[in-house]
Amino acid sequence: MRASLFTTIVGAGFAALSTSALADETWQTAYGEVAWMDHNGGTAILHLEDSSFGRHVRMYVPGLQDDMMGGRGSYHGIWVGDSGDADCQMQMVGPDGFGSNYWGQFVITFVRDAFPSDWAGVVGNCLDVPMSPISGIAP
Repeated sequence: MRASLFTTIVGAGFAALSTSALADETWQTAYGEVAWMDHNGGTAILHLEDSSFGRHVRMYVPGLQDDMMGGRGSYHGIWVGDSGDADCQMQMVGPDGFGSNYWGQFVITFVRDAFPSDWAGVVGNCLDVPMSPISGIAP
């Protein structure tokens, strides 16, 4: 089940104010560590590496960058991965130019509005309604 649940994500907070410090915010998931990689405008770019399958996923979270100092809630975003089970009929390209036919939607909700905070949510493939659970635990 791990492989199929991971592929529903293929394609997962508060960081210091400089871009180089953004990776200071991480969460543990069932698939590996999610780290804040970068941002583009108000969109946070999170990175998940699943070493078991050698897959990389970028999660684009609009609005999260604007909530670095608190006030976090729920976010709807797009994930894009470099491989997976569900090959979508069209390519999705993130705001940083990373594109793939392995992508989908997600919704995550932070447990607390301040840093650090765990989050929980659901993911789906392509244009499917997100229904597979995922959660991130802050260290």
